[in-house]
Amino acid sequence: MMKPVKTIRDPIHGTIVLSELELELIDTPQLQRLRHIKQNGLCYLVYPAMNSTRFEHSLGVMQLAKLVGEHLGLDSDETIKLGVAGLLHDIGHCAFSHTSDEILLRRGHHHEENSSYIIKNSEISDILKKNGIEPDDVSDLIHGRGRLAKVISSEIDVDKMDYLIRDAYYAGVAYGVIDLERIIYSMKLVEGDMVIGRGSLEAVESLLISRNMMYQTIYRHHTKRIAEAMFRHALADMIDSGKLSYEEFIHLDDIDLVYRMRNSGDYSESMTKRIDERRLFKIVFQEHVSAIDEKNREEMANNSEKIEGEIADDLGIERGYVLLDMPEVKLSEFKVLVDFEGRLKRLDEVSSLANALERSEQEKLTLCVYSLQENIEKFRDFNPETYTDF
Repeated sequence: MMKPVKTIRDPIHGTIVLSELELELIDTPQLQRLRHIKQNGLCYLVYPAMNSTRFEHSLGVMQLAKLVGEHLGLDSDETIKLGVAGLLHDIGHCAFSHTSDEILLRRGHHHEENSSYIIKNSEISDILKKNGIEPDDVSDLIHGRGRLAKVISSEIDVDKMDYLIRDAYYAGVAYGVIDLERIIYSMKLVEGDMVIGRGSLEAVESLLISRNMMYQTIYRHHTKRIAEAMFRHALADMIDSGKLSYEEFIHLDDIDLVYRMRNSGDYSESMTKRIDERRLFKIVFQEHVSAIDEKNREEMANNSEKIEGEIADDLGIERGYVLLDMPEVKLSEFKVLVDFEGRLKRLDEVSSLANALERSEQEKLTLCVYSLQENIEKFRDFNPETYTDF
């Protein structure tokens, strides 16, 4: 077992004890960069105290990963490796975290791939090898591969546990009261799947209630989504116009990127100034996703830029001032396996509450179109499905 050398006080988990290995990793430029990347993108425009960063979240995930490892009875080497994977799992996040993920996806990448690249091609690799840990093993855990990967990446993992409680704390809402210990102490691995015991079912339901409320009131708050849509379009414009290369972008933190955007000129600078001054677009059209044909939903999600341009042209609006926002559906937590009287069943099969929350989440998903206030009248007879062509 690694000898503890330092303690950190965390508002969520209390005292976090660091080993020499963990401290050496934390002191690398790659991990220190996370101090300057906001955990929740532009959420602070709605909830002013939501300025927490990927750095403290990573410390929290490390702490919970080690706790799970100890509960599962893993040997010290495996527990250390789990903790390291928790600490490094978000090291590949770009500026403003998930707000800029779409830029990665356009290039066919995910932040997990960036994390793996950094772990294998930086001083972090040397630190891990010096301590008897293969960088590939840590990378596999982050990508959800291997016997213990579900601790870090699964339907109910330590990543979700930390961010739900941490985000609720910084938002100042009362949705983060979750009995983590009860959940963790009932967890077990069955043929590579993370399974929870029947005795912690109510605690998991409480987590799902918290998750549902966080998504509805914080993560999908309309003002946040408008600002982030504006931000993504400004960033995409900078990269597409050659003002910022993709290779430069993936190494920037929030401070670097905002400086570049504020001095970029033209559309991207104008949009950034609007966000800075909180002169945001308005909702000019909205429709429940469930009311839209499934094929049309897919078309809107995959070809939003093309559809935005066609809508702008038809309505006589300058391109870049019609933004289509199709929310991503994330319902994996409802599929967690429960050891229910000796049989493994999905949570939404044994919990009527989980089933109701899953339906509620799907029913509340809303497609929105954003534009300037003065363009609202132009959308009076608007129908987005006329812009899908099969």
